[in-house]
Amino acid sequence: MKCCILLTVSALLLALLVLLALLVVMAIGGEEDQTLSERRSEEFSFTGNKNITVHGTIWFPSDDGASQGSIITALVHGDGPTGRTGDDGYNPLINALLDQGIAVASWDKPGVGESGGSWLDQSMSDRADETRSAIGELRAQFADFAISAIGFSQAGWVLPRLSIEDGLDYLVLVGPAVNWQDQGDYFGTIRMEAEGKSPGEIEEALIQDQANDDVIFNAPTFPSNLAGDLTEDRWAFIKRNRHEDSTVFIANLTIPTLAVWGEEDLNVDAMNDVEIYTKFLTVSPRQVVLIPEATHSLLKSTYNYQLFDQWPLEKQVAWYEEGRSAYAEGALDLMTDWVLQDHKEATVSKNVPEEDPVASPPATDTTGNLDGAATQTFESGPLVSSSGRGQQGMMFASLLAIFSAVYH
Repeated sequence: MKCCILLTVSALLLALLVLLALLVVMAIGGEEDQTLSERRSEEFSFTGNKNITVHGTIWFPSDDGASQGSIITALVHGDGPTGRTGDDGYNPLINALLDQGIAVASWDKPGVGESGGSWLDQSMSDRADETRSAIGELRAQFADFAISAIGFSQAGWVLPRLSIEDGLDYLVLVGPAVNWQDQGDYFGTIRMEAEGKSPGEIEEALIQDQANDDVIFNAPTFPSNLAGDLTEDRWAFIKRNRHEDSTVFIANLTIPTLAVWGEEDLNVDAMNDVEIYTKFLTVSPRQVVLIPEATHSLLKSTYNYQLFDQWPLEKQVAWYEEGRSAYAEGALDLMTDWVLQDHKEATVSKNVPEEDPVASPPATDTTGNLDGAATQTFESGPLVSSSGRGQQGMMFASLLAIFSAVYH
């Protein structure tokens, strides 16, 4: 009995020490990158699919921002019930963009936060229409701004559906998926490899999974005898979207596009998707980039997990403490430079005498690629997982798990 009491006290002390460490990190290490409370902002809303009202926030650079009043970028979420800040997982990215003079707009998915409806009722085409409505509202409010969008993961089936006529000047796609089934197979393969299964076992399991999926998702109504935690709403969402393939939309893109993956992506097959974008993306200018030692969300590979709920507590603390420094080398500069390119050219033009040729646009090769590279690899640089689960909440969830373990 005494032994159990001592163990309980020790576990409580350990949990309290971890909580204290987290509070120190929050107060000192990553607070500046992990909060938006001091940033100037305003609410905005627009009408989405089925006439629902979607609510979001626009954050503005400080008054001395490098391009105050000229550039805004919209964040387009990946999978899951994601709010406007990705449960604070977006905060380091938003702060990095704001520090470069780029205003940022983001909204709650339908059924999340203040937005009506349900994100599970959407097709990828619905999500594209929602994004068009958001861009239309931003264009109405900020007619003279350059407007771009940064989309994550599942947004690879959303943003390529848009065109230059929708009011977007630039696209950034981070870890975009191309084919729904291929992405699912890759995700499952990585998971089974981590479980120690052999190539033969993995191949057999994938074949069986595909056969099961055909039965489950080709059913006219939700199978009531399913085991597991698949809800009817999630079943309908997968049934609606499982045959998605963005190749034709990539080929027809008219918006200058940066597509970037982490070389160590565990969620989508980066090498395969880089080849597809390199082959089919023809818009000018364009860039297709693979960043070494980077994850699905372009964090450093030390943060490489398929899902955020797999992160050990020490990784959660480290991420919070690092803030924007948790991104792989070159990742944030790559994105901000792409969004800012027109502004930088305009700034150079204003400050150079008319006869000076230095003010000319960046050189492109015959394929329209900036810097003359079809596919660029950086030599080395919460963004967020499609789960949409925030890091800050995970830290405290982990602490609760510690306390729960003590009392069970």
